[in-house]
Amino acid sequence: MKLNAQLKEDTGYSWVMARMEPASPFGHALVRTPRWYGPGEETQLEEELSRVEALRTLLDGGELALDSITHILSEFHDIRNSLKRPTNAPMDEVELFEVKHFLIHLERLAQAYACIPALEGLEIRPMTESLNLLDPSGRRLPAFSVENAFEPALERVREEKALVEGLLRQTEKKGRDDLMARRSELLRKEDRLELEARKRLTMALLRERDTFLASMEAIGRLDLLLAKARLARRFYCCRPEIVDKPKVVAVDMVHPEVADHLQERGGSFTSVSITLERGATVITGANMGGKSVSMKSLTLNLLLTQTGFFAFAGSFSAPLFDSVSLICTDRQSVEQGLSSFGAEVAALGDVLREEKGKFFYIALDEFARGTNPREGAALAKALVEYLGRLNCVALMTTHYDGVSDAARRHYRVAGLGALDTAAIRKDEAPLDRLSRLMDYHLIEAEPGEPCPRDALRVCRLLDLDPELMEIFSKNS
Repeated sequence: MKLNAQLKEDTGYSWVMARMEPASPFGHALVRTPRWYGPGEETQLEEELSRVEALRTLLDGGELALDSITHILSEFHDIRNSLKRPTNAPMDEVELFEVKHFLIHLERLAQAYACIPALEGLEIRPMTESLNLLDPSGRRLPAFSVENAFEPALERVREEKALVEGLLRQTEKKGRDDLMARRSELLRKEDRLELEARKRLTMALLRERDTFLASMEAIGRLDLLLAKARLARRFYCCRPEIVDKPKVVAVDMVHPEVADHLQERGGSFTSVSITLERGATVITGANMGGKSVSMKSLTLNLLLTQTGFFAFAGSFSAPLFDSVSLICTDRQSVEQGLSSFGAEVAALGDVLREEKGKFFYIALDEFARGTNPREGAALAKALVEYLGRLNCVALMTTHYDGVSDAARRHYRVAGLGALDTAAIRKDEAPLDRLSRLMDYHLIEAEPGEPCPRDALRVCRLLDLDPELMEIFSKNS
């Protein structure tokens, strides 16, 4: 599965990736194109998680070698374009300098990597022969020029050129013409010899192109692993458990982007605990009760798990899905002239067609709220029943009654049911007041249990006009 930009943005995956701190261009490239571990790749994913866990343990222990590794990683330049050339197109001196720079730091990285316990499945090997080719003196200095050692004839030409230039400095105007002509001839010869040397060096380096690319892949993987470990340590993430049954269990799960925004405003995130099984799980509750945040928290952590990251939770277990989808009406594109309802139905149709016969996860936020309430509720209820027949795990939020009737599990937001009117402060901004008094915890309920009725309380907390509230109260 390839994570598209909309899914990354809607779930908060992009926000998490922006907090990653890879040091090398190869690590940055892997962050942009995360690997997806699907069904059948449980062993590979467990190995990746073990590598992250090992590095996190070293970070916790203050392993100094990791600082050295990170510094070396930051010194790498991306030389892939220099390797994308035919063998008869010689590199210039700047490109050869960049390749030598890469090889010197690869050697240093291999030495630093050898100072920590080896990570299973990840080797960092120096390309000693290629480095010796560009550094015949063995001084390992980060500089490059076409040395005499690259072409034996260069030494004689350069010695004669130095002699001619010395004579030129000592000769008056008369008699300089022959010396200038000889110097020009020697310069041309030197250029030809240097070109031949660069051609031979380029051909030798290009023969090792696959080894270069494999080394860049290994560098990027090590860099990405370190970034994953630092992220897990910074946000107190847990190693997810990969299970072989269609069941997702999240305990004290957090959405880091929402938590960060709340912290900036002096608030705190209410952790989410929820269990999903094959079929559809429904979350009910009034608007502004946190249903969407709970859904996005779970979907985000599934995406992170299946791309080899630790989860933002106290504990998190899940199987591997062929795909993870989120249909979120508040961000649906209407570029094709569809209403939000039409857009979400089209998106649902795409998922059901593409994932037919596969094991998939799908989240639907307030599905069918953009159409007639009676029809919307009927369609949402039908979808819950239909998804219960498929090989999938689904999560739907709704404020429609009856939708949870056929659900495998039903949760409701605690909401304002236990509101203490004495806790209401009139000097508080309405939205801050609502956020403070709303109980965002999920409470497991029986399928078919009516949705909470919090709209009246929400309106009052948001200081809606008293006259309007009186009419609303009489008709509710």
